[in-house]
Amino acid sequence: MENARLKRNFKKIENYIHHQSVKDALDLLKELTIKSGKGELVAQYESLDDTYENLLKYTIEGVDDPARENIYTHLQLSILELADVAYQHTRGNSQEQYIYQLKKRIEIQSKQIKEEAIQSIEDLAFNEELSDILVNSSVGEVDSKKNYLRHQETLTDIFNLIWLTDKFKDADVKLVYAIMKARNFPWYERSIIISALMISAIRCFDVHKLELLVDFSKDENDQIKQRALTGLFLTLHIYDSRLHFYPELIEKIKGLKSLPDIEKHIELIAIQFLKSNETEKVTQKLENEIMPEVAKFQPQLRDKLDLDNIMSKDVFEDKNPDWERVFEDAPDLMDKLEEISKMQMEGVDVFMSAFSRLKYFEFFNEMTNWFRPFHIDNYPMMEAMENEKGNFDSHAFLDGLSHSFFMCNSDKFSFCLNLQQMPAMQKTLMIEMFNAELEGIKELQKEDSALNKSSQLKNIYSQYIHDLYRFYKLHPLKNEFLDVFAIKFDFYKSSFFKLLVTDDYIVRNIAEFFFENNYFERALEIYRMLNETGDNSMEVFEKIAFCYQKIKNYEKALEFYKKAELYEANRAWNLKKLALCNRFLKNYKESLSYYLEALKLEPDNLYIQTYIGHSYLDMKEYEEALSYYFKVEMLDQENEKVFRPIAWCSFILGKLDTAKTYYLRLMEREANKYDYMNLGHVEWCLGNRKAALKNYKLSVTREDNNMKLFLAGFEEDKPVLIKHGIDTKEVPLMLDYLKYML
Repeated sequence: MENARLKRNFKKIENYIHHQSVKDALDLLKELTIKSGKGELVAQYESLDDTYENLLKYTIEGVDDPARENIYTHLQLSILELADVAYQHTRGNSQEQYIYQLKKRIEIQSKQIKEEAIQSIEDLAFNEELSDILVNSSVGEVDSKKNYLRHQETLTDIFNLIWLTDKFKDADVKLVYAIMKARNFPWYERSIIISALMISAIRCFDVHKLELLVDFSKDENDQIKQRALTGLFLTLHIYDSRLHFYPELIEKIKGLKSLPDIEKHIELIAIQFLKSNETEKVTQKLENEIMPEVAKFQPQLRDKLDLDNIMSKDVFEDKNPDWERVFEDAPDLMDKLEEISKMQMEGVDVFMSAFSRLKYFEFFNEMTNWFRPFHIDNYPMMEAMENEKGNFDSHAFLDGLSHSFFMCNSDKFSFCLNLQQMPAMQKTLMIEMFNAELEGIKELQKEDSALNKSSQLKNIYSQYIHDLYRFYKLHPLKNEFLDVFAIKFDFYKSSFFKLLVTDDYIVRNIAEFFFENNYFERALEIYRMLNETGDNSMEVFEKIAFCYQKIKNYEKALEFYKKAELYEANRAWNLKKLALCNRFLKNYKESLSYYLEALKLEPDNLYIQTYIGHSYLDMKEYEEALSYYFKVEMLDQENEKVFRPIAWCSFILGKLDTAKTYYLRLMEREANKYDYMNLGHVEWCLGNRKAALKNYKLSVTREDNNMKLFLAGFEEDKPVLIKHGIDTKEVPLMLDYLKYML
């Protein structure tokens, strides 16, 4: 509870500064510095408080100070910087959180780690590539393994030092630059350092960390550059309200505009983070819909695909002629599997469900391994594969796996570690399937080098953000971190995004992503933003209107549909939307007029015919409604749903035999609780009391009905019954007898 309160107060300080409520921020800062237990932090607070009181005093007294604005801005910045440090120290006083216990140990060792690392940075990298050591040494050789473990221990120390340092000093910056410039320091380990920088910057804001990420974003290696850009994107989004305090950082960020395709990079990152919102939905779909269906389908699959003989030598050579027909009995399952497959190709995280259960290996006890790129110079995995027998080529297998773009790095490690524990037959099948996938990947890579470059960039972002998702959602200490995937990704409103992205086409693409995935409020924000900056295209008006319609703001939807109506194109579609929104607003005459106008443009459109019928029904003009419903029935004889309004209008108009005919036709197909009740009404009006009771009972006993709901519906219909000759005195008798029957 105390930690939650600290976090709330820290966020309040940020918000107070953002809204220029400096005194309120200082009041909370006082409490925070006292709780930190650090006398120097309390002294810094008192100095800031005195400075602000004097600034206010001189202002009220009318003293003209040309430096006042700069002092005020610097004061706000100092409050934020002090709050950062005080918050971290206060949290460090808690014995509950493991990372702050680790932080205390690292702080004691930090001087030694920095000095040793900087003095022997070349030794850290072995003075040669790790790949050379692994290739030139037999796997499992004692000296090689000792060197590797010693190197990893140093890397872990540096990683922990970076992500647990609150505010970087010159020595910290020097250490990170030394690693960045040591060309023989492996790219995959420099990538880990970037992740440490990102986590550190998110944990405790520091302009030096962001400047380092900017510099890493210019690296020639795509893996390093893209991780740095991802970290920069995420950190700047979280701390966007602070950016204006750091003009030098803003200039460095603007310098990224010179990078080739920087706006495309930002778009790829943005879309991939947005796709992470789909991960939970995909996981639920797999676990709640698809896997249970697959389990039920298993016996049939076993027979049709001859699964018991799967290991025969022909099974990998011949296509099974039943594959195309195997899902005939479960077409919905096939549709769902195709949907998941399509999402996988588009970069949606479809493997979270499967691999979330495979993070228990000792390998994942070390935090650096959650951020380790999967690469061929992979000592732990080569060691894991060393006992494989037969023609298995572990080097080729790991190389192929490193180039696979379907799994993220974290899942590739899980895959290998889990493979180790599989029974021999299952393992062989898994490797065969994977090798088949690798062949497909190689073919794709041959097709188009330019396309492959674009795909490669997308895949790096996709895999890295999936790695981050696993860390923030699955790591045992996840509750001690800010869950970056739980924040609102409205980055299109952020200052840094506007600095780097000036192409409205990219902003529009993000709006389209929201629109296509039914995030209508988010899409609406961007479409309105585009409209306010000059985009008056018909499609933007239509999509703004449609978004308003989907969030049930029909007045605003009408406003923008009317703007779109000024364009001649797409007129019939627009008229139908104007009609629909008016209907939702119960403007039935206006709705009808739009539908009739649309009918002139599309005279054979059954949708329009149906809704004209609905409009007349809403206006209680039942004869007109009935004529349109009959027309729909005649033109679409397969449409059984039109029987229901035909039956109801016939009942209202006293055409009882016609009404009974259509209700009986519904009974032959799929009647609902209202159909049984309405047929009961018709039978009663025809004098068939027993038939009426029978249908009333069928209505009440439906799963989705009960006596209370039945009586509410019955009460609405009572005036029609009386109109058709039912004695008012008979109504309670009928209902009481129904209760006896139940």
